[in-house]
Amino acid sequence: MNKTARICILMVLCMQTFGSAFAEPEPEIQLKELADGVWMHVSSYVYPDGKTLSSNGLIVKDGVELTLVDTAWGELKTVALIKAIKLEIDLPITRAVVTHAHSDRAAGVDVLESHGVKVFSHPLTQRITIEHGLPVPNHALDALAERGASIKLGKLTVFYPGPAHAMDNLMVWLPEEKILFGGCAVRSGASTSAGNTSHGDKASWIKVMNRVGKQYHSATLVIPGHGEPGGIDLIEHTSDLVKAASDTRT
Repeated sequence: MNKTARICILMVLCMQTFGSAFAEPEPEIQLKELADGVWMHVSSYVYPDGKTLSSNGLIVKDGVELTLVDTAWGELKTVALIKAIKLEIDLPITRAVVTHAHSDRAAGVDVLESHGVKVFSHPLTQRITIEHGLPVPNHALDALAERGASIKLGKLTVFYPGPAHAMDNLMVWLPEEKILFGGCAVRSGASTSAGNTSHGDKASWIKVMNRVGKQYHSATLVIPGHGEPGGIDLIEHTSDLVKAASDTRT
């Protein structure tokens, strides 16, 4: 074997051994197109124990503008989300809906507002964020104060199904695409528990799933707050998990 061949083999071995060390890092934000003019944005959070959990939101094109459903999980991630949207979609975000007060939904509210985005939420979300010193949505949807209420916000139907995962959780329906964004009130198909139940109402949550399953039975895609989207069966799956959590009194 000549010297040139030996050098080539060594280079290949080095690339195989050290290639992973120089691999491109996972993007902070992923944009996944669900339908024409509708994207799911995915960010993630790393807990102190090293566990990583992803979080879903929506981007909806309405004419030459965009409506955002939920911020990314954190202020810096929301900055990255805005950059990703500029790079991949290049339309202005003019308004956003925050589906409840937890940080995986609302941590980036101040970032959005600093970019001139009108941020809407349930009135209870606004009160909770004020009381706890969290970023405060600048527009409360007072028409959604009562359970079962809904409003049109551009192409979106935003509705308050009642207390579930959180007391203030909203959902979003896209009637043209038949996409239901359930947020954290809906669990993914891979979920084996109801998750965090400390800030919601489990008895109401089960009733909410029953009503939502009947009202939006035509949904072709259901987006949970965390994990992969699925079909309308995610509603019954969530109900089963919440019933199990209620039975064990967790």
